[in-house]
Amino acid sequence: MNFIPILGPLTGIGVLLLAGIVTLEWPWQALLPAACYTMIHIAEGEIITPMLLAKRFTLNPVLVIISLFFWYAVWESPDHPRGTVARDAQIVCDRIEPLKPVGHVMGA
Repeated sequence: MNFIPILGPLTGIGVLLLAGIVTLEWPWQALLPAACYTMIHIAEGEIITPMLLAKRFTLNPVLVIISLFFWYAVWESPDHPRGTVARDAQIVCDRIEPLKPVGHVMGA
């Protein structure tokens, strides 16, 4: 569940909370499995993984800023607030029969 952002950990917390409520008597004991899972997830996601990956992955901050500007320019256009690429993708989806539902969702 760790690979699904936000929903994965919340589902894990919910399952452990439900299991704790069903199997344990005291309210604090029922919260303990979900609390332990939450603490492990926070430690892994905010401390352990960044420390391990920081040694291997180095990014030039200037290139990060340039890439942010580039992708902003690609996805957002001054002429259209939704962005040129998104608008073009919707036009293509609207014209291809199997993709019409996708175009409808993009236009909503």
